[in-house]
Amino acid sequence: MGVVGGGVARILRDREREFKDVRGLDLDIRKVAVRDLSKSRAIDLIPDCFTTNPMDVVSDPTIQIVVEVMGGVDAAYDLVLAALQNGKDVVTANKALLAERGDSLFEAAVKNNAGLGFEASVCGGIPIIQTLSQGLVANNIQSLYGILNGTTNYILTRMTEAGEDFGPMLKEAQDKGFAEADPTMDIDGTDAAQKLALLCRLAFRQRVSSGDILKEGISHITALDIDFARELGYTIKLLGIARVVGNRIEVRVHPAFVPHDALLADIRNEFNAVEIVGSAVDAQVFYGKGAGELPTASAVVADLVAIAERRKAGLGPAGAPLAPLPEADLVPTGDIQTGSYCRLTVYDKPGVLAQVAALFAGEDISIETVIQHGRSETEGGTVPLIMITHDAPESAMQRAIVRIGNLSAVTEKPQIIRILHP
Repeated sequence: MGVVGGGVARILRDREREFKDVRGLDLDIRKVAVRDLSKSRAIDLIPDCFTTNPMDVVSDPTIQIVVEVMGGVDAAYDLVLAALQNGKDVVTANKALLAERGDSLFEAAVKNNAGLGFEASVCGGIPIIQTLSQGLVANNIQSLYGILNGTTNYILTRMTEAGEDFGPMLKEAQDKGFAEADPTMDIDGTDAAQKLALLCRLAFRQRVSSGDILKEGISHITALDIDFARELGYTIKLLGIARVVGNRIEVRVHPAFVPHDALLADIRNEFNAVEIVGSAVDAQVFYGKGAGELPTASAVVADLVAIAERRKAGLGPAGAPLAPLPEADLVPTGDIQTGSYCRLTVYDKPGVLAQVAALFAGEDISIETVIQHGRSETEGGTVPLIMITHDAPESAMQRAIVRIGNLSAVTEKPQIIRILHP
């Protein structure tokens, strides 16, 4: 019983009387799978309920709902699939499992008339799954923009506040428990891409593989970029973006310059937020803690209660089935259009700006703003050259940047950060 599992048990204990007296639900914890039977627990449960074999939970005929918070993919998949095939409802907080193996699990849920709740898999305590699956059912969803990962948002917030580079702020996040010992999946955007894929399934009722999403992390962001963003009226955030473009869906995860007056620019530290634009409601923003023991456990218990109430009333799973769904027709990565912030480190000499501008022009990329502060303090020294471009295709921008990076006057790899234009 890990952090989230302990939180679930704690909430069920603390709210047991209300669930029973107000909702008529008797939610008993019958069996708990743990790695170490001898380990002390933060919450007291009957010793006989513990087992080291997760399949004991699935095979127990008295158990109606299985909660999966073990993490990982393969073992969790076997457990969840077996539970669904046995007609048991399942609640999971495992976004990696659903992003990688969700198709067969959603199909098994439909085939066996079993519920598969996954509110806790995206944005922790924010009820975004319920919102998309039921609350906004009257809408055609046109777009969603989200800060979907609390680790990266904490790091970028602290970089902005402290004027520090990425490395020290990652260490601070780890020391405070906001980043894992191995933070790779958070830092490189994988976690956000997996969550975005699940949101797309609900928002657009189409299958999107997280592996097909344009993905870029935050480890290359520097304090200098934060400073220039501020000067230009922006804040840097790691965003998950999905929007309808014609008959296709554009999906991407990357750092972005977010205008200071945008709501997402004000989301700080480990908090998450999702802005959804629907055909009937226009723009709505959902905000809250995206991870942690109790926020995640709250979402798990919400699914538990919803499933239990429907079963008590003799009803099947709520919401439209999530399988089978058609594969999404995605905008090719090279066709995605954004404006860009381009920071170059160049020798301080005449003609450099003209060379760079010519290479952008060669790809039909127009320049909106140029910033160059001061002169180098030494002859032959370098200075930062900042350019903001108008919207251009990703493929054209990448070709231009390769050529610009090969200029003899450019001394470091060009820094590119896309700009959010909702």
